Amino acid sequence: MRTLLLIATITIGILFPFTHGLSFLIQYLLMVMLFFSFLKMEIRKEHLDKSHLIILMVNLIVPLSLYFCISPFNLELSQVVFITAIAPTAIASPVIVNLLKGKIEYTVISILITNFVIAFLLPFLLPYVLRQNAEISVLDVLLPVAKVFLIPFFLAIMIKNLWPRWKEFLSGFNKYVFYILVLNINLGTAKASHYIREEMGFGDIIIYQIAISSLMLCMLYFFLGKQVVPASLQTEGKQALGQKNNGFTLWVALSFMNPLAVLGPVFYILFQNIYISWLLYKKKA
Repeated sequence: MRTLLLIATITIGILFPFTHGLSFLIQYLLMVMLFFSFLKMEIRKEHLDKSHLIILMVNLIVPLSLYFCISPFNLELSQVVFITAIAPTAIASPVIVNLLKGKIEYTVISILITNFVIAFLLPFLLPYVLRQNAEISVLDVLLPVAKVFLIPFFLAIMIKNLWPRWKEFLSGFNKYVFYILVLNINLGTAKASHYIREEMGFGDIIIYQIAISSLMLCMLYFFLGKQVVPASLQTEGKQALGQKNNGFTLWVALSFMNPLAVLGPVFYILFQNIYISWLLYKKKA
């Protein structure tokens, strides 16, 4: 059902991009999603595994390697592939792992490690990736990214420690986070569709190159996620590496790149949710 809703919101965004003017809301909706995710996360050091570091390294090596391989031939595509591939673990991954009868704690730690490390490193990497066609400094990216991540993080920490009753009350709204994600996807898709209509055209080959690249990335990450973890953690590893926080990279693409770059995360969202739906169907979850 959720996959159908995602397909529907992407289709509406493409065909009827009337919400493109509201794309500035993506940043604030992302902060709301992060706040509710941080609010419910509880981790212990005994849940930390060395494969968490491997997942983080793969999540950094793959986008950088692909960027260097593709950029000599197609700079624009290499930039879109980079921003799509560097997305950290999805904040919704523990939900899927739970349905697949896996260990939720594993993906919670992966969320914290990959999201914070990538949010810290991306401001230093992005100016290099965009150096040939954008004047952008480290601080241009670092300050907005820090704001998006740190404000909801510290707010969640304060509520958990100072007002536990508020935490219990607010946790009840966590079930609506998926629908905030759906709205974010619609806004990003509409912005990309509007940009394509005004600047390019749906017949432009770059669009299909982005779609194919996103599909191949999705397949690669879910495959690698299974390979780089112990046999007992293969379900968790696939979700930690394959299920991406595309809401974050969607915002980065719109804020610091161009609306075309949004298509990478949008296509990835579609492909990852089709695959996850198939996994849930196999498990009868």
